[in-house]
Order: sequence, then C-alpha cells, then structure tokens
Amino acid sequence: MPESKNFASYEKVPLRSDEINIAIVQSKLNILDQKNIEKQTKANLERMLWLADEAQYWDLRRDIKKDLLIFHEFPLQGFKISGDREEQLRLAIDVPGPETEAIGRKAKQYNCYICFGCYGKKKDWPGHFMDMGIIINPTGEIVYEKWKLRQLSGLAFSTTVFDVLPEFVERYGWDAVFPVARTDIGNIALPAEVWEPEISRAFAFRGAELFIRLMTIGAGYWSGTPLPALRGGVVHSFRMDLQACCMQNQVWGAYVNAAAATEGAIADQASGASAIINPDGIIVSEAMSTLETMVIANIPIAAYRNKHQLPNVPMDLYADMHRRYVPRFPVGSLLKRLPKDPAEAVAYFKKLARY
Repeated sequence: MPESKNFASYEKVPLRSDEINIAIVQSKLNILDQKNIEKQTKANLERMLWLADEAQYWDLRRDIKKDLLIFHEFPLQGFKISGDREEQLRLAIDVPGPETEAIGRKAKQYNCYICFGCYGKKKDWPGHFMDMGIIINPTGEIVYEKWKLRQLSGLAFSTTVFDVLPEFVERYGWDAVFPVARTDIGNIALPAEVWEPEISRAFAFRGAELFIRLMTIGAGYWSGTPLPALRGGVVHSFRMDLQACCMQNQVWGAYVNAAAATEGAIADQASGASAIINPDGIIVSEAMSTLETMVIANIPIAAYRNKHQLPNVPMDLYADMHRRYVPRFPVGSLLKRLPKDPAEAVAYFKKLARY
C-alpha cells in the first residue's frame, strides 16, 4: 500500500518484514573491580553473549527469532559513581574494540541487531570517557553510536555532547547530535536523557520510530526522597517520562532497566520495570519482577510506518522564547577543563552556573 501524500515523509530504508520481534534483556549489574578489570569485563561480556543465546532460543520451538535484542546501560561494566578519571578511563571500553567485535559476531550469528550501553572511549578524544548507546547490525558492524547529550544534573563527569558541542559539531556535523539509525527494522534513536521532552522531540523530527531508553537505576529518585509506593515498589518516573515521550511523538518505546544485583548494590531499590511501550504511551509488555528476565513484543512496523507522521509543531510560536533563554551552564565546558573526579566536577560546574 503506497504511503499517503497526507503524511509527512522522512528518510528510511525498506523493512526486512512487516512485523518485527524485539526483546529486552533485563540483566544484572556486575560492577568491575579496579584490580581485575580485564578479567571481569571478559566475564561480563561472556554472560551478555550467553544471555543473547538464551533470548534467541527462548521461542525456538515456535520458530520465532528476535530482530532486536536490547541490553541495559552498563552490562559490561556495571555502574559506579565513585572513582577518579584515571579509574574511569580504565573501566571504559574502546569503541570500536574487542568487546564490540565479539557482540558483532553474536549479532551476525542470529541475523539480528543488538543494542547496549557502556562507558566508552575514543582514540580521537584522549582523556575523555563517554556514556554511550550502541547498536550493532546483523553484519556485525556498529551502525549507531550516541553519547549522552547532557547530564541529568548538569554536573558532568563523563563527557556529554553539550560539554564539547562546538568541537563535536565541527567534527561530525549537527546530524550527529541527534543521530537516528535507519535500519531495515525501523528508525531507531536512543534518547537516554530523562525529563527533557525537547530531546525526544528532536529525534522525532528526524524520523525516529522507536525510542530506546537504556537505564541503570530507573525508578527516579529526586533530592533523596523516594516517590510514592506502587505495586510494592516505587513509581518508575523515568519510565513514565518515556511513556509521555512516546505518546507525544507517536513512536514506539523500549524502557530497559537493570535487574536486581545479587550482592553489594545500592541500586536494587530502583531495579526492574523494563517495558515496551506503544505510540499511545501504553505499556504492552513489561517485566513482572526485578530479577533477570526478558520482555518481548511484536511490533507491526509496516502498518505503523504507513500511518506515522512527523510531529506538527508551530515552531514560530516558541522561537522568541528559545532565542532569549539562557541555559544554566555554558556550552563546551569540558573543552576547557577535564575534572579529575566527580567532586571536582561538581565544584567546577557550580562556579560556572549562571543561576
């Protein structure tokens, strides 16, 4: 059926099938010990690859293979707030590097896409480490690489796009700021930034059809105060935020959180609740426990694409307000200085704050 002329067109590639099967792998956080980084990274990688095998074989009897496997924000390294820059650079993997190559071989084995997050580093950005979202395609190649665009609090330690924006745009262009992977299973974007609908809207403008949010502790605490109890846990405000973004932009969504760790983790109170969300913001499949599990959904991507429109926004209405708005922190702050640890980063950005 041809696409209606009434619908806005956007860049895309032909689909591999009218429907796709996606699976969220809600796995544990295994935090690395500085004394055994290489050994533990390898162990985490091997477990990640084993989980990919388990996810693909789950529906083998029904001859259902997953077109997309999605892991959480840090399946290779875990999440650690403490540590100085030197330690974090040791934890970060090279992108591309041995780990992405191994995951690429697994994607090739199953003719699927694999999405995951990591602390990564690039040879052409010495001294920087980034919170990255990565998608590897069925030929084993990285087809999508996104740095976090900004930190939740504005107090950066890992390098975000906003922290180096002038140089980032000079190197890669503006399209790389809001990248969209145009694949044969749909147009995919990874808006990791919570409570900032402008970022999701920007990805929607560029034709994203599936938002993936990679999380670590996704319940959503603020100022140290837990949100009201719900179904024996806490309100997952970060998930609710993604639901709103999906509804506002009429796109599919995957909220991917870590499972409860078996030992020594402060994040367990905010684990679980991974979910797949439809374009009306409704959860169609979700994890029913905080333990390691899988969340599966079938997406009628061809039918969706045939009716999907880009957002209709009266941008002139907001232009003057956007022009006059002054952000709290100046752009490109980490081009001038790289704080050695989180405490120094906090002090540095407090001095830079405009209000």
